[in-house]
Amino acid sequence: MVTYLHSQNVGTIGELAVRIELIKQGYKVYIPEVDVDHVDLIVELHNNSFQRVQVKTVTKPTTDTAIQVRCVKYVDSGRVDVVAVYYVPQDKCAFVPYNNEKMLSLALTTAKNNQTSKRIWFYQYERYPEFS
Repeated sequence: MVTYLHSQNVGTIGELAVRIELIKQGYKVYIPEVDVDHVDLIVELHNNSFQRVQVKTVTKPTTDTAIQVRCVKYVDSGRVDVVAVYYVPQDKCAFVPYNNEKMLSLALTTAKNNQTSKRIWFYQYERYPEFS
């Protein structure tokens, strides 16, 4: 577990994990010289276009059954195409297309009330989304 590390170190671990996963999935990954304006990585898609990725590292669930990622500062920025979420306890990445949501909530397990309606699963985003 990396929770004892400085938050910047935890973020770096997440960025590295996301880069590794993207490379395993066959993508070319580029790193901006300076990490500003919400772009942590650039991913070259198989059709030779590019997408901007914001990486979030989560070290523990937000609720008993899900993780939440705040995205308020990206709303209407036009700078984020995909939010990559690295979940440290499972060493897994989710690649969520970003649609100006203020918050992403990703289910890890079944809700205590067995709710299934509008439940978005972390695991449905394990493959990087190819879209234009």
